[in-house]
Amino acid sequence: MGLTYLLKVMDTQNTTLINQLNLIFDPISKNQDMKKIALMFISAVILASCGTSKKEEINRLQEENQALQSELDVKDSTLTLFEESFASIQQNLALISQREDNIEVSMGDLKEGTDTREAITKDIQAINNLLADNKSTIEKMDRQLKAYGTESESMKNMLNQLSEDIESKEEEIAYLKENLTAANFTIEILNEMLDSAEFRNEIQADIIQIQADELNRAYFAIGTFKDLKDNGVLEKDGSIIGMGGSKQLKEDFNSDFFAEVDITQAMSIPLNAAKVEFATTHPEGSYVLEGEEEKTLKITDPFKFWSASKYLVVITK
Repeated sequence: MGLTYLLKVMDTQNTTLINQLNLIFDPISKNQDMKKIALMFISAVILASCGTSKKEEINRLQEENQALQSELDVKDSTLTLFEESFASIQQNLALISQREDNIEVSMGDLKEGTDTREAITKDIQAINNLLADNKSTIEKMDRQLKAYGTESESMKNMLNQLSEDIESKEEEIAYLKENLTAANFTIEILNEMLDSAEFRNEIQADIIQIQADELNRAYFAIGTFKDLKDNGVLEKDGSIIGMGGSKQLKEDFNSDFFAEVDITQAMSIPLNAAKVEFATTHPEGSYVLEGEEEKTLKITDPFKFWSASKYLVVITK
């Protein structure tokens, strides 16, 4: 599985995670607790009108109000930590895949000398650091879930899936190490980790590259409305008995139907149709449509063109 595919999956997974977390945390914690706070506030006002004899009760309600607000803050913080932890694990898995690719390339050059062997060893040791970091993050997420006190199956399933992804990657690395030992690498050295300073230096450039790749990544899908609708990309909004309505991107659209492009490279996209319509928003002046029978999209200002949406959907007619 290549880095580019993993990063694309990461986009979809991160969006899914945030939606799931909001469904779990918002209705349970925020809505119910805000209602409690509102009721307490109203009660306090009513009691205040009854005179000074109710001061103790008012003070008690105010203390409970503050306690509930603190609980809300903790739950918001937990949600943020879960999002950050999930993103951290996904980034580490992408970095591991990148190092795996480096090793596969380097193994073809083992006869070139000791520099290649040292590079492979560093890649493997950096992978060991990343795997250890992922395990630590999973354990932290598990503690957060228990501290929060929810028994949500969705949260547990997400943690289980992350654990399975990590275990699968560990199996890949174990197999890779077996191949390296067959090429006269020492398993004890392959199982070592880099010290923290060297590890940071090793992966810093990789992180910068991943971030740059992410900024330059975009996706497009082309087809008739029927094709795009049948493949889970578009839907009609506001239609009555199948008539009228605007054609728009589905909220949970099928990302697998899209092709990926580097916005710094993809300046021309063949549309292969005489009549076309954009279902996504792209600023005027950033592109032109050329041709008569078979139009071609020429992107004249890529950063402006993709500024409103990293997804392009073209309906052909």
